[in-house]
Amino acid sequence: MDKAQELKYLYFLTKVKNLGNIKIKNLISRNRKFDENILFSYEALKRVEGINDIIASNIISAKKDFSKTEREFDKILEISEKSGIKITSILDDEYPVNLKTTYDAPVLLYYKGELTKNDAFSLSIVGTRYPSEYGKNVCKKITEELSGNMIPIISGMARGIDSIAHRTALANNNFTYAVLGSGIDVIYPPENERLYNEIIENGAVISEFELGTGPDKVNFPRRNRLISGISVGTLIIESGLKGGSLITAEFALDQNKEVFAVPGYIYSKKSEGCNNLIKKGQAKLVDSVEDIFSELNYKLDGFLKKDMVNLKDIEKQNIELRIFEKSIIDILSNEPKHIDEINTATGLSISDCLVNLLSLEFKGLIKQLPGKYFLKI
Repeated sequence: MDKAQELKYLYFLTKVKNLGNIKIKNLISRNRKFDENILFSYEALKRVEGINDIIASNIISAKKDFSKTEREFDKILEISEKSGIKITSILDDEYPVNLKTTYDAPVLLYYKGELTKNDAFSLSIVGTRYPSEYGKNVCKKITEELSGNMIPIISGMARGIDSIAHRTALANNNFTYAVLGSGIDVIYPPENERLYNEIIENGAVISEFELGTGPDKVNFPRRNRLISGISVGTLIIESGLKGGSLITAEFALDQNKEVFAVPGYIYSKKSEGCNNLIKKGQAKLVDSVEDIFSELNYKLDGFLKKDMVNLKDIEKQNIELRIFEKSIIDILSNEPKHIDEINTATGLSISDCLVNLLSLEFKGLIKQLPGKYFLKI
């Protein structure tokens, strides 16, 4: 079966009532070849996880209108070909690899531009639509530093922080994806038409919504799960206690992705969401790009530039240590050690160990883990 026919079958399945992305994936994992005798056999359908009597009946019933669905998709292909729109499925190699493994990943994606395997090392940046000067400056600085290491930037092309992240990535010759809450042929907000076209030239605009779908409010939470799903981590720059940025953070946490937040002025409504994420331990505090690299090092290993200068490492080399602090730091590594091990190795009392460990933590040299374990950072 050629790709166009495969896409046609997948499109048909997306039109079946009550058959969502997860059940479609269960279905096609049982039968990649889409053999009609198996795919549309009632008994065979019932053996697929999540397919009950009602859904099996819906699939069988929908088959009667398959020719109508086929014509619909032929029209989509025709429009796509004329407009430079491409369609990829979860079965394809070009489909973003991190998104493939997330819960409820869309079966079909529409896009303009080019997808890259490097999106496996991307970071998503989202935030308020109305940033302060502080928020704008932080977004530009961090995006510039990420772009200096060619970390692809994922965002939603919304006003404010999203647009700043995209524009800064492009200005630094970096790759960026914009994930839309509308059809791929509907530019929203409309004033971002130029940005939309620039992203296509050095990245891609992506949507799971059918052509012509408007920017309805209900679409954006669904869009946000793709922003976090494509990337290895999500950075929040200025957010209130409610809004799309925090929804994206929630999706990232559900997807077992790293969440980062830039702290802000404690009396600023624009920073309440970020400060709260940090306070609850749901996001790592970020005051420089090194905070992101140190947390994601194991995921970005081999991708970051080898000559990247880690400013925090230079700062650490210049920190003066007292004799007891030095005796502790010398026996710590990136493997956690319990307080009892530190006590035995250094010969210091437990109370002296704790005092000096606290001092080292304030200096940013070690990290305490639950259960009185410590490691060097």
